[in-house]
Amino acid sequence: MLKIKNEELVNVITFLEGFELQPKVSRVRTRLVKLIREKIDELYKDEVELLERFGKKDEEGNLIQDNGNFSLLPETAAEYHKEKAVLLDEDSVIDMAELHDKLPLLIGGLEDSEVTISGKEAETLELILGLLETEVKVV
Repeated sequence: MLKIKNEELVNVITFLEGFELQPKVSRVRTRLVKLIREKIDELYKDEVELLERFGKKDEEGNLIQDNGNFSLLPETAAEYHKEKAVLLDEDSVIDMAELHDKLPLLIGGLEDSEVTISGKEAETLELILGLLETEVKVV
């Protein structure tokens, strides 16, 4: 089981989707991205539930948006932000059973890539490799 903080899901999937890999390694990456996307979808649903509780609504009960952002009720905005911070700090647990034997291939593909990275991308790569290496050792 791969454990990753909810707040890191989007950075990880964005990095993985944009990283150039050889076709054999890319297939493993694509399967991992699919599993992560499922967790992002769950997180989105949880965020919508928070907005339903704390967001401003029109007369018909629909959430009010301003330039693509949802408006919060001033009296409950602090509580919303507190609960969202808790949600983002939680771990998503991804069942890696179907990919477990392929993880060394993905790790090698990421490590041996000719792509040059730095800054935030390097930090994200380090996070991903750490998570995958931990998963390989868990068995």
